[in-house]
Amino acid sequence: MAVDLTSFSDALKEIYRESNYNNVTMKKRPLMALLPKFKMFGGRSMPVPTQYADPQNQSASFDRAVGNQMTVGGALTDAPAGTDQLGISAFQLTRVSNYGICQIDSEVAEASAKDEMAFLTAIKAAIDGTVNSLSNRLETQLFRDGTGSIGTVAAAPAIATVFRLAQTSDVANFEVGMSLVASAGAVGGVGGGALIGLAQGIPVTGVNRTTGDITKAGAVTWDAAGAFTAAFTGPAGGALGANLYPVGDAAAGGASVCLSGLDAWVPLTAPAAGAANAFFGVDRAIDSRLYGQSFTPGGIPIEDSLIDAASLSERVGGTPDLCILHHVRMRELIKNLHNSQQYDTVNAVTHKGVVADIGFRSVNVQTGDGKIDVVSASRCPQNTAWMLQKDTWLLATLGEDIVELQDLDGLSIQRVYNRDAVQARFRFRGNLACKGPIYNVRINF
Repeated sequence: MAVDLTSFSDALKEIYRESNYNNVTMKKRPLMALLPKFKMFGGRSMPVPTQYADPQNQSASFDRAVGNQMTVGGALTDAPAGTDQLGISAFQLTRVSNYGICQIDSEVAEASAKDEMAFLTAIKAAIDGTVNSLSNRLETQLFRDGTGSIGTVAAAPAIATVFRLAQTSDVANFEVGMSLVASAGAVGGVGGGALIGLAQGIPVTGVNRTTGDITKAGAVTWDAAGAFTAAFTGPAGGALGANLYPVGDAAAGGASVCLSGLDAWVPLTAPAAGAANAFFGVDRAIDSRLYGQSFTPGGIPIEDSLIDAASLSERVGGTPDLCILHHVRMRELIKNLHNSQQYDTVNAVTHKGVVADIGFRSVNVQTGDGKIDVVSASRCPQNTAWMLQKDTWLLATLGEDIVELQDLDGLSIQRVYNRDAVQARFRFRGNLACKGPIYNVRINF
C-alpha cells in the first residue's frame, strides 16, 4: 500500500488540532513559555522603540525652552550624535530562522498505516521528537547572546577524545549525535575568532551530565591540520577556551543567525561605542537604559542577591515580576529560606492569553514593589540569574505559534525526492525583543 500524503496530513491535524504544538513547545521551557508573545512579525524588520532619556524641552528661559521644543527625529546642535529631542531610539529587530525536519521511512509509514493506532503513534513519536529538539534549541538561544554558542571549553582534554565544559550546567545544551565547530573568541563580534573545524563539524558521541565531559569519536582534531590548538584550549593560567557551536548556528559574517537572547539584550559588560558595535542599528553606549543592568552580588545569600537586583530595577522605575535561574541556584534559595518560602504557580502565555494547563512552580520573593515569581530552568547558565520585567519583552514570531509545521501546497507531509521516505518540516521565524532593557537585571554569581 502506498503512503497516502493526505492521510498523513489529516492525521497531523487530528493529533495537534488547536494546540498547534504549543503544549509540546512550551512544556518544561519556562523562559519560552512565560515571555509575552507577538505574532505576525512581518516586513524586513520590526521597530522596537525604547526611551533612553527624558525630553529636554524645558528651561527657566522661555527662549531656551522654545529652542528645546520636541520634534520627532530632530536634534539640537549641541546634542550628542545619534540622539533626538525625544530621547527615543528604535531597535530595528530582524528575524532569524530555525528548522527541524522529521523524516519517516516509507516502509515504516506503510506498515503502521494498516493499523490506525500504530499509524498515529508512529507519526506522533517522530514529530514530538523533532518539535522537542527544535524547542530545546530555541530555549537555549533565548538565554544566549545570538552568536550561536552553547558552551565553552574549560581546558585542554586529559583524554584525546574528551573535553570538559567550563560550566557544567551547559551540558543541558549538548546531545549525542550533535556536530560541533568552535572558535577561540565569540564569532560575530568585534575581535571574534574564526571558526575551527571542518564544515561537517565534529560529532558528539557521549555526554556525561554529571561532570560536563563531552566525548567525540577519535582524537579531538578541530581544525583541518588535525590540531587541538592552543587558541582553542585557551592560554596557560586557567583562561577559558573555545566557544562551541552546533554546525550551522555560528554567526556568519558578523551577523547572528540565532535568536538574540537575554545575554544579548542585557550583556555582562557595557557595549562599546560606535556604529561597528551597533545592536539592531542602535549605538547602546549612549545610555545604559539601552542595555540594562548587570549586578555581581559578592558573596551575600542568594535571597539577598535577588532582592538587591530587584531594587536596581525598581530605582529606575521598573517593576520586576519574574526571576529565572538554574536548578542549582533554586535549590540554594529554597534551602536558605527553609520553611518561610511560599510557593505559587505561574502559567504560560501565548499571543491569545494565558495557557492554564502549562504552569511552572515558583518560589515567591517579596520586594518593596510586590511579589516576584522565581522559576528554575535547566538551560539557564548556572552562574547567571535574570531579574525580569515581563511586559518589557516580546517573543515575536512570523506566524501564530513559536514552532509551526510548514504547509506546502496544502500538504504538511512531503515525499523526499531522493529517498523512499516522507518528510515534515518545522520552523521558527522570529526573534526576541526588549522594549525597556534598563528594567531588567542580570545577576552574576
